[in-house]
Amino acid sequence: MDILLKNSYDINVMFLKHKQEQISTSKLTNNELIKVGNETLSKDEYIARQNDLLKSATDILMQNSQAYLYKGGLDMVGDMGVGYGGQSSYYNNMPAWAKVLNSNRITREEYNKLGMSHESYGYGFSIGLSESSTRLEQFTDSGYFKGNKSDNILEYKQNLNRYAKEKTIKTQYGDVEVFLDLYGDNDKLGIGNFSSNALLFNFDSNADGILNSSDKLFSKLKVRGYDKDGNEKIANLSDVTKGIDLAQFIKKEINADITRSWVDDINASLRKLGRNEVDTSKIDNRMFYYQDNPYTTFSAESRYQKIDRSDTKKFFDTYVNKDGWVDLRNNNIFNKDSGFNNFAYEKVGFDGKLKLSEFNPILESDTPKDKNFSYTGYQRSSFMKFYNDYNKELDAHTKDIEWLSKNLKDYDVENADEYISKLKDSKSSYMLAMENEFKKATGLEFSLSNLEKVKRAFESDSNKAALSLNDSDSVIAMRMNSNGTITLKFDSGREIDVRDLYTDTGRLNTSGDKRASINLEAKNMSKEELNSLDFETIAIKQDDKFVSLKELGATAISKIMKNNELRFLIHLANNNIISSNELYNISYLNHTLNSNDKQIQDKDRFYKRVDVRV
Repeated sequence: MDILLKNSYDINVMFLKHKQEQISTSKLTNNELIKVGNETLSKDEYIARQNDLLKSATDILMQNSQAYLYKGGLDMVGDMGVGYGGQSSYYNNMPAWAKVLNSNRITREEYNKLGMSHESYGYGFSIGLSESSTRLEQFTDSGYFKGNKSDNILEYKQNLNRYAKEKTIKTQYGDVEVFLDLYGDNDKLGIGNFSSNALLFNFDSNADGILNSSDKLFSKLKVRGYDKDGNEKIANLSDVTKGIDLAQFIKKEINADITRSWVDDINASLRKLGRNEVDTSKIDNRMFYYQDNPYTTFSAESRYQKIDRSDTKKFFDTYVNKDGWVDLRNNNIFNKDSGFNNFAYEKVGFDGKLKLSEFNPILESDTPKDKNFSYTGYQRSSFMKFYNDYNKELDAHTKDIEWLSKNLKDYDVENADEYISKLKDSKSSYMLAMENEFKKATGLEFSLSNLEKVKRAFESDSNKAALSLNDSDSVIAMRMNSNGTITLKFDSGREIDVRDLYTDTGRLNTSGDKRASINLEAKNMSKEELNSLDFETIAIKQDDKFVSLKELGATAISKIMKNNELRFLIHLANNNIISSNELYNISYLNHTLNSNDKQIQDKDRFYKRVDVRV
């Protein structure tokens, strides 16, 4: 995929190149020859080498920044097609003389997130889509780990509003533009500009729907605006707002038929040509749902609600077959008219903590499964391919940076030390894409130590490690057991028993000024740990509203297990007890995002740019 560079980047590179030429020319006479290592170069050759090195260094830094901004996609929200395709193009763009003779790199073909897998091709063909149609391939063509949903918020432009398409955000200090300042120099190279506000979604690292100090790169985000005289001024994003509610960029009414309409348009064209149409009955409705609903970008804990036992029983009574199973295939349950978006269940991740695992859409395959297929073996081989490829790419990138850093010094490129310092901490675009995948697949922040931790887990207990990874298979049927547990049957052949089911609300859990996420950790807390929680930020749900324990006048929390169901008992100051099947973490949107304890002075405000010609 070609990279579309923004004008500011092009201008800055041209400026740096021109400046380097001026400096080099002033140092050299026309007839002077320069010896670098074993080479002897003319003045023109020497200057050309310097410019090539400068461009290569800047390209690497640009790729690093763009990988964070776009996460391997294109920003179609602003109708500009700005972005980057995820490949390490700085290496491909290096002049032939400058390339490190190192074939040990990840290639586009190897990284099947960018080059579609054979399985993905097969699914596309089985429903009548051409091999170039990728909009429904995000679950089969998801990189190293099946079941990792892609970061394609920037493709949801129809369900993002006008504010998402703009480049300025509104704050109490005035309207400002956000930019990424990876290197602490106020983005001197102009490689961190946002093409639209929709890019803010890519920095919500904990996926709770609020961009704030709890997110990994929040401290690297800055804002740019003007004082009342029209002079540019820069501040940290945290200086002008405590956080940004990302839901404000999503339309109030979600059109859930965008992708389905796209398929209908394809069918209309095929019908005119007398060709076979796309078989929509073979497309799991959840693939349309995940493609069209921007809220699915956020964590399951922020969107799902537990189905209580009485409603669970009603569900099974309504949908169970004669064999005792509820069949989830062929859109029997998850269809556009059923009211069910998706289900999830609790599982333990590599960090030992509970998380919600969303059911994967069911992808019917025309190819029979290998009778010797092993789910554990599949998960292990997926991880080991990831492990080996990441280390291969890390080694290759390290060699590139070592070579480039040495040559920046040898060829006396201006500001070589500054570039070397920035390059030292850079990563290739593949490395960053893979690190993002690792976090989604394991629940762990990427680090080399965590990479080794997962490898050791597979070596010590492959089955347990396989279950801790994101599910790569799909639940095809469910059965309610006499003891109240629910058996989930997967298309891989495995079965597991779970205690509860959760349903996707299709929105963030919000009531009034409270944003809530399910506190799964509380289920494993001791009595002492429960009662050390901040009752102002812990809530239960009453009459579809989230009410903090402080508002309830709670004095203590305890737990009981009744009929194989865990419940929390909230002890009140009036000696009454309230029972709840769930505790929630809550954030106060008005307090968190809008409050300002100090009076804003005129010198701190940002103004619209003054047109000096007027």
